[in-house]
Amino acid sequence: MTRTQQFSLLFILTSPTFLFSASIPKAILPDNVVTCQPNANCLSKTLYGRNYKVLNTPRFTVMVAVSKEGAYTRADVSIANNTIMSQSLTPEDFRIEVVTPKPKVLLYISPGDLKDLPQQPIPSQATTPPSPPATPAEPDPQAVANQQKVAEKAATEHPLTAVSLSPNEVTQGRVYFERDKHEHLVNVVLPIAGLVFEFPYNMK
Repeated sequence: MTRTQQFSLLFILTSPTFLFSASIPKAILPDNVVTCQPNANCLSKTLYGRNYKVLNTPRFTVMVAVSKEGAYTRADVSIANNTIMSQSLTPEDFRIEVVTPKPKVLLYISPGDLKDLPQQPIPSQATTPPSPPATPAEPDPQAVANQQKVAEKAATEHPLTAVSLSPNEVTQGRVYFERDKHEHLVNVVLPIAGLVFEFPYNMK
């Protein structure tokens, strides 16, 4: 076999291996993971006295506020579907990953399995409707905004449930997880329709 033939055979044998190995990093890179970082598309927003982290992407806007409640870690979650297609999600896919001091996964707790939660105050509601105006009038924008805020706050008082989100639809509610009394740095991990949203928190 001539040197040219040897070179050709070597090229044939190594080329597929080279192409395959070159494609590996693309498969390993977590392109579907979106992490909340201060210098990225992650903002802080205070709603209903709770501090939310807000991640905004072309597909979803995800808001999370985390606190300790009884023996559990509570996450108040709001998810908006920014796409033109319905998107399915279920809180059973959510989890908390303990980073320090010892790596550990804390699983979702279904509402039926929750025990000994602190009692939540019942939101007050007006019992007497206002008298209708004598003549037709445009709705008061401030009143409409206040009504929306009341409705949104009421939504956070309920568990987040599995749902198929229509385009431009928003779902929100509480999600409970196991808690580790030694947890320090954690990631709240929310897999949603092929994307994984990560929200780092310092629990100390």
